[in-house]
Amino acid sequence: MDYSNNEHLQEVCEVKQPVLFDYRSVNPEFFEKLNYDTISEPKYGNSDIKVKDINDYWESDEAVDYIVLPFQTGTNLMRTDPKSKYFTENNQDFLEDTGLLKTLRACDMDIKSNMTAVSKYDICTASKDTVTPLRYHLYNRHFICVNTGKIRVKMSPWKSTKYLYQNRDFENFEFRSPINVWKPQKKYMHEMDKIKFLEFEVVEGHMLFIPPYWWYSIKYTSDTDSLVCGFTYSSVMNCVSNSPELMKYYIQQTNIKKRMTKVLEIQETTETKKEEVLDESKENTLQNTLDKKEAPTVKQLQDIIS
Repeated sequence: MDYSNNEHLQEVCEVKQPVLFDYRSVNPEFFEKLNYDTISEPKYGNSDIKVKDINDYWESDEAVDYIVLPFQTGTNLMRTDPKSKYFTENNQDFLEDTGLLKTLRACDMDIKSNMTAVSKYDICTASKDTVTPLRYHLYNRHFICVNTGKIRVKMSPWKSTKYLYQNRDFENFEFRSPINVWKPQKKYMHEMDKIKFLEFEVVEGHMLFIPPYWWYSIKYTSDTDSLVCGFTYSSVMNCVSNSPELMKYYIQQTNIKKRMTKVLEIQETTETKKEEVLDESKENTLQNTLDKKEAPTVKQLQDIIS
């Protein structure tokens, strides 16, 4: 669609259908301030991001853990990942720590709906050809914006749920399917023939509105680094309608035993110098993994740094 103003956008979003529009023409300053090059500046390198392994979603129905890494370490891991399995999301803490949150909040006047009670923001990236789980959200508004690179998106309406083996994870408040819709597992092949998908590309400078209860999965297809920003808004009525799910989430949090994971501490003296881990034995383990030119799994990284 052609963006005219926020009021018109909200009217279109109320139809509860996916909406794709050019946001660069509306707010070019946003893309100048926030892109992969600007976020790769040294001052952001030590702030933490959450990194996940997509294979963990296919191997188990349990809640998927993430590992905390400095931004520079995490992005280096993704750039050298030959198996297309690492991605990062849910990084509002990173935005707050780096001061980038105000850059995303500046977009509120263009896309934020009236009566919004809760606003959340995110910044995401991944290895080339990495996909995200097929999932849906419950929020009033959810936008994703491609600041650098491009992505490919698959979406399916709620009626497809009966074929998708829905998994409601209240530990992470994530509602997903165990099916890899980009490369379906053999045991789910017969279900895929029954599901209809919208598949399209979102290029740099464009923003996508993902309606609630629409299944969606993202594939990072750009040959260069990609950067995607997320905007989530919940109205008062939306919070009320989701109160049963939110209550289950908060109850689940009280039953979780938190386990602290140490963060790899990286020192770099030159651009060509390899990363050094403080503990020598852990350094050798990590180095041997890298020398094999195989990206370590999240579980391997946890074993190395724990």
